Amino acid sequence: RHQVLASDPGTDEGDLAPIFGDLMAPGDLDGDGYDDLVVSYDWLPKVSIIWGGPKGLSDRTPLPSDLIPRIVGDFDGDGKNDLIATTGTVDNPETRLFRGPFGRDGTNASTSVVNTGIKGSLSAGDVNGDHVLDLLSVGRRGVNGPADASLVLGSKNGFGPAKDFSTMVNSGSIADVDGDGYGDVVLGAGLEGYQPKGVVGGSVIVQYGSAGGVSTTRKPVRISQDTAGVPGTGEAYDRFGYDLDTGDVDGDGYADVAIGVMQESISGVSTTGAVTVLRGSAKGLTATGAVSWHQNTAGVPGVNEPYDMFGSQVSLVDMNGDGRSELAVGTDHENANEGNLWYFRSGSKGLSTNQVVSIGPKTVGLTAKHRFFARWLTK
Repeated sequence: RHQVLASDPGTDEGDLAPIFGDLMAPGDLDGDGYDDLVVSYDWLPKVSIIWGGPKGLSDRTPLPSDLIPRIVGDFDGDGKNDLIATTGTVDNPETRLFRGPFGRDGTNASTSVVNTGIKGSLSAGDVNGDHVLDLLSVGRRGVNGPADASLVLGSKNGFGPAKDFSTMVNSGSIADVDGDGYGDVVLGAGLEGYQPKGVVGGSVIVQYGSAGGVSTTRKPVRISQDTAGVPGTGEAYDRFGYDLDTGDVDGDGYADVAIGVMQESISGVSTTGAVTVLRGSAKGLTATGAVSWHQNTAGVPGVNEPYDMFGSQVSLVDMNGDGRSELAVGTDHENANEGNLWYFRSGSKGLSTNQVVSIGPKTVGLTAKHRFFARWLTK
């Protein structure tokens, strides 16, 4: 089953159709048991809630036009989902918490400012084990500022102060990779200038959680393609870690990490891209059992071509409710910017290339040329 949503041709949204859906945040905002979808247009001031129901998504409610939706979750522990959105300029960003529930007219319980200092992507998880979501921000401080990450701990009394990380990063997620009950902060550093001496092609860093937030006693772990057991070899501009996501792919209670290697060159094919999956364990994130796939891997539909950038987007989501996360891989560069999505199934042994599903714009009845299909995936 699928559903195609488009900008509303009956309003001035119709003029923005090519970038409709560039930013999305799913979650149940009105407490009716159905996930809704907050949709925006990246840098343009247009945002709406599309309401979920038994027949899918329908009906739209506009929100204040200066907002960029980022993530939905319960950030104050009251059992009701909230929306976090950003506004302001790159030089002067502001992150706001819109407490739920939301009414169908777009009103919400209350609004407050969250001090992150960064305008960029957001992810959520419970780092300190208090059963209230914490917020990880990844982005830039100002137009030419460093690529930073910060963590603010959530509580029933609101968010605490921001903790900045010293490493420059492109991506991030929160998940319990060692099964100790505390969410760990997983950061992706995909650009060459973000690496310590001796690391080439990108890396992933794990900052482990504790009752006090990020652990001050446990040493962070950095993994690259040159780490023993990780498939491939670190080469300049591979962009290992430029995008990543977390989820438990085999149901063993440890979160695993899917990593995009979007500019990986394979067998002489430049920038064709790959995806690597690292496993969680009682000792933390490990290269043991790591796998890497691309379009020339047996069972994966398609073929490696220059500048496909397979792995530009990765998402781990339990799509069938069996307690194990499946993997979605997207790139909007496939077939000259048509774009494509791949779905990898999971089982007791983890993800596999058995019965991988390939979905492109034509699959869902869309015109393919310059569609940029799968440019963004929700996390």
